[in-house]
Amino acid sequence: MLFDWLVVGQVLATNPASSVRGPKHSVRKGKTPVLAADEARALLDSIDTSTLVGLRDRALIGLMVYTFARVGAALQIKVEDVYVQGRRTWIRLYEKGEKRHEMPCHHNLDEYLHAYINGAKLTEARAFCFVLRHVAPASFQIAR
Repeated sequence: MLFDWLVVGQVLATNPASSVRGPKHSVRKGKTPVLAADEARALLDSIDTSTLVGLRDRALIGLMVYTFARVGAALQIKVEDVYVQGRRTWIRLYEKGEKRHEMPCHHNLDEYLHAYINGAKLTEARAFCFVLRHVAPASFQIAR
């Protein structure tokens, strides 16, 4: 705005900043509907956790409920993306536009993820958390 004002006042012949682009605008508010707290609790409580598939489904749905992650971001997490820092478990998500988000886990989500990871015996850090070919096909599939 300063250079535009100087051009209008005939102090400068041209605006030297006219070819400079500003930062990309990123919208923070989406249109995705959100479950009410009682609906989310009812959904999570309805999952049968006596099987590995149930533990997986509860961990996956809990991840999306507690972090507001998209399905694609939730399916991309690896074992190494669930980590302890200090005395708290953290989760690392990779969203659209190659945006990386790291956030502390809610205590319920911490319990869900560790129950599933331990139950599935996922020990390799680079392994995807929600791929279980030996138990059942993934509930959600994304074509890449």
